[in-house]
Amino acid sequence: MTSIRGHIDVHHHILPAEYVAAVGAGVIGSQGSSGRLPKWSESDSLDLMDAAGIASAVTSVSSPGLATLPAADAARLARCCNDLAAEMVSRHPTRFGMFATVPMHDVDTAIAEVDHALDVLEAEGVCLLSSYDGRYLGDAAYLPLHEHLDARGAVVFVHPTSPANPVDVASMAPSMLEFTFDTTRTIASLLVSGTVAARPSIRWIFSHAGGALPYLAGRLEVLLRNNRRLGDGVGGDLRHLLRTLYFDTALSADDVHFAALRALVPDTQILFGTDYPFGPPGQMADTVKRLNGLDLPPATREAIHYGNAGGLFPRLVAPAPATRQRELHH
Repeated sequence: MTSIRGHIDVHHHILPAEYVAAVGAGVIGSQGSSGRLPKWSESDSLDLMDAAGIASAVTSVSSPGLATLPAADAARLARCCNDLAAEMVSRHPTRFGMFATVPMHDVDTAIAEVDHALDVLEAEGVCLLSSYDGRYLGDAAYLPLHEHLDARGAVVFVHPTSPANPVDVASMAPSMLEFTFDTTRTIASLLVSGTVAARPSIRWIFSHAGGALPYLAGRLEVLLRNNRRLGDGVGGDLRHLLRTLYFDTALSADDVHFAALRALVPDTQILFGTDYPFGPPGQMADTVKRLNGLDLPPATREAIHYGNAGGLFPRLVAPAPATRQRELHH
């Protein structure tokens, strides 16, 4: 097999102390499959990246984000998290990029933080959650934000969160089932609202191979024909629009996921992601192992591991891990 250069992890979370204190360790931990707040530190992240052969990671804050906080507190905490992520990039410029946290209580504040993150902090893009208080990203309330992101040609990483009305199945944590369905709902909302067609300069990345969307895309395509209003709202060919979106491999590196995903989108749209530090121990190394175990052409494998992300984030393209040194607090 062709040797793999250092991977670029586009699904890599941070847990700033200020964020944990404000939102609550129990609230954050309850989202994950273990029910506990995972261990995280900048140093651990780098050590595990080294062990797994991961060259670079684009950081983000996961669910529940800032949704549980009052608007003013959310805005302050977003700036705090983004400044911390930018400091990590400054200390380790070839190891980290960042997706900025966006306070979504009102659109004007969201746009202001997007501009600060992209212009001042030079973020790789922004992170949005799949829904906010029951509103999915295709909701008309977010139209001004989408117009702004499109004008800027922004990369938008979409991470799932607990839906407003979750279904309790055997006391499973939201991440086990509900996250995948919330991702599916928000992709559908962006398509049916015409947002994807109307805002082609936004580069959308969806977590966990798009949730259930690859499996359900054909069903959605067929049944939209039964509702002319919804079908016409898409604003283009559904299959073509789906082929413009990006999807990451976090918790999805298996034959079934990949068969559905590769049938839906070209290999150029699949990005390496691990979901660190959420998930089982050794999440980063396990994702690499699982991907390497798939029957993929060498060119596809390398594109997924680093080539596709390198096209989105050229600053993060770096030499192979064996030839590189960790940048330590110069």
